[in-house]
Amino acid sequence: MKTVLVTGASGFIGKNLCAHLQIRDDIILLEFNRDSSLEQLSEYVAKADFIYHLAGVNRPKNEDEFVTDNHKLTEKIVELLKNTEKRIPILLTSSAQAELDNPYGRSKAAAENTIVKWSKEVKCPVFIYRLPG
Repeated sequence: MKTVLVTGASGFIGKNLCAHLQIRDDIILLEFNRDSSLEQLSEYVAKADFIYHLAGVNRPKNEDEFVTDNHKLTEKIVELLKNTEKRIPILLTSSAQAELDNPYGRSKAAAENTIVKWSKEVKCPVFIYRLPG
């Protein structure tokens, strides 16, 4: 059995992915969403064999949420992986806007860079999917 963590489990992509993973007999599913705590995230990362990192924000009330919800959450996941010395694959959903110089694009690019840097350090595969919008 593989344990899979899905961040952003309440979002559109996350809900649909979780619905598919829930019917599989070979998967233990851990769902992290906006209402989950950082303690839960720590527990889930420690148990996970694979992470679908789908969490993020693209229409915040405050522009600072781009950094908090897109980049800082990714940094927290990498920090937790480093603390547990886990080397597990991560799939990160990003945005085509990561190539643009706007607050959203910069936050997505920073999240990508964080994941890529960690991947190179520990020699673990990561998958980055830039969604068109």
